Amino acid sequence: RVGLPLKTAAGWFSCQSRKLSRQLSVVSMQADESAEKQGISIPSVDKVTENIKEGTVGERGEIYVGLQFLLVFLVFIAPAFEETFEMLGLLAGLAVCGAGIALGAVGVLGLGDSLSPWPKPTSSNELQTTGPYGLVRHPIYGGLLISCCGLSLLTASFPRLFFTILLFLVLDAKADVEEGWLSDVHSGYAEYKAKVPKLFPTDLSKVAQVAQDAINFVQSQK
Repeated sequence: RVGLPLKTAAGWFSCQSRKLSRQLSVVSMQADESAEKQGISIPSVDKVTENIKEGTVGERGEIYVGLQFLLVFLVFIAPAFEETFEMLGLLAGLAVCGAGIALGAVGVLGLGDSLSPWPKPTSSNELQTTGPYGLVRHPIYGGLLISCCGLSLLTASFPRLFFTILLFLVLDAKADVEEGWLSDVHSGYAEYKAKVPKLFPTDLSKVAQVAQDAINFVQSQK
């Protein structure tokens, strides 16, 4: 009596197993057809080996493949270089900070009695187009941003970098407002604006000249 139900159950499970096997086979065939339509297939080891051997050594772009694997390897072992990069970040941060402070300082000196924290020019404002103002139209803003970037790099601080980006947005907008007023006051501002970058220097020869002029000015004050 016990054997009969067991046989019945075994037969049912066997039937269900065959049905499931057929369904899986259909699904597999459909997946293969879909992959084939989409241009997807499992690479053949023999074909890949043949592809590797094809072509002339040195003329297949091996250098890019070599660099690719080297850099992937370096990504995995990158923690071993943390101290080295901390030192490089420290040096770079100091250099960038110093450059920003210098640019902002010569910007203040170059503005002279026209210096004001407000974007609206004073009644006695004079348009400056030489020295640091021949490098950028807003050396004080540019110097401040470069200094903040340097400090962010120096301290490896993402929050500082984030707030520096916000500061850039504010100073960029402030410069736009200021230039609108300067254009109303100075007829030659549009021509000056077309020739000189807004916040960050791009002409290294001019940067060197302004730096030398600043050094000469400091020495003359001794």
